[in-house]
Amino acid sequence: MSSNLLTGIRAVEACEVWAGPMGGSLLGDLGAEVVKVESFPRSSMTRPLAAAAGAQGSVLSQGADGPAYEISGIHHLANRNKRNIAVDVRSEGGTAVMHRLIAQADVFFEGYSAGTMERLGFGWERVREINPRVVMVSMPGWGVEGPYQGYVTLGSGLDAGAGHASIRGYPDRDPSYIPGIFHSDATGALALVTAVVAGLRRREQSGEGCFIDMSQIEVLTWQLPGVFAEWTMNQRRPQRLGNVDPHIVPHGCYRAAGDDSWVVIAAETDRQWAGLAALIGHARWAKDGDPRASVPGRLRAREEIDSAIATFTATAPADEIADRVQEAGAIAAPTVDSAGLLGSPQLNAREWFNTVEHRYTGSRILNGFLWTTTEHPPSWDRACGLVGEHNDEVLVELGYSGDEIAALAEKGVIGDRYELPSP
Repeated sequence: MSSNLLTGIRAVEACEVWAGPMGGSLLGDLGAEVVKVESFPRSSMTRPLAAAAGAQGSVLSQGADGPAYEISGIHHLANRNKRNIAVDVRSEGGTAVMHRLIAQADVFFEGYSAGTMERLGFGWERVREINPRVVMVSMPGWGVEGPYQGYVTLGSGLDAGAGHASIRGYPDRDPSYIPGIFHSDATGALALVTAVVAGLRRREQSGEGCFIDMSQIEVLTWQLPGVFAEWTMNQRRPQRLGNVDPHIVPHGCYRAAGDDSWVVIAAETDRQWAGLAALIGHARWAKDGDPRASVPGRLRAREEIDSAIATFTATAPADEIADRVQEAGAIAAPTVDSAGLLGSPQLNAREWFNTVEHRYTGSRILNGFLWTTTEHPPSWDRACGLVGEHNDEVLVELGYSGDEIAALAEKGVIGDRYELPSP
């Protein structure tokens, strides 16, 4: 049994890609009953109809036997603990299905560009007529209103628009070299959970639902307050720093022994620095009278200190170096890739990884949860749903008869597979 913190809350999700779907998974982790409304017959970006030419495939797709749209790794990770229905909301029958879903929901959240839900007939004014107690969250990238209304974006656009792309990476590189992992994907998902819980709390107090305009660009911008404060208060433009901290030495990523082995090391305080200096064979650098014993002195000696640490880290594997640095009282962690993460002693000791069964991918080890609770901790109660897997189940709960469900399927209003491209 999963967490019971949101047991009894019924949520309807109309989102694609990552931020919204991941937020829906987090609600499911907390015990909410989440119904994901997938577009049909059009598939979403995370449900590719065919494997990309020359692609290595995701971890999930390796050795999996099934349609490409059912074995996409990113789709699996952002869509657990939900029931899936695939509906053509633009059709008359699909509009009726959506109407019934909202009428029985506590929460309705959508992540399309501003104006899309209004055009489909489910803007806030209409949703409130259907269900005055529903909490609706719209999370378009640029917000519901403003000169960018209707603009489409993904995480890359949000990271660029918030200025994050301009400060990521190394000093000698431009923004085109930043990794293809976008901070906004995480901030949007977490902010959605906050908005939903706050909206439900508001309903408890007032007895009425509410509408929350959650602009993802504004959520992300609040993750970077120092960037804007430096300019508005001091007219200083932050620079790309790589692994360097302008106020801390040492603070960097150093090569360790072995193939592509690296370890991150930092010492924020004089006490941490004293332990690290002794470990690398330069105990006198932390003694009174030595210029490197103070923070200003270490800042001036950054190159010398980095060189000494690099000489030390090259003597052993990254995990061994990290353990020794931690034992000396400083800060360290080995860098790992996705495969190396599976060997993390900390994550394994906390039983964070989960073995999940799925019709097409079989038994796979997947990620755990953002939090746990002493009573009823979250669990993978439902693996990522298949396209339209719960059409019949959900529609029966909405009051549809077997004949009515069959008629919807015959008309193409609902479906359980996407049409594959011709070979």
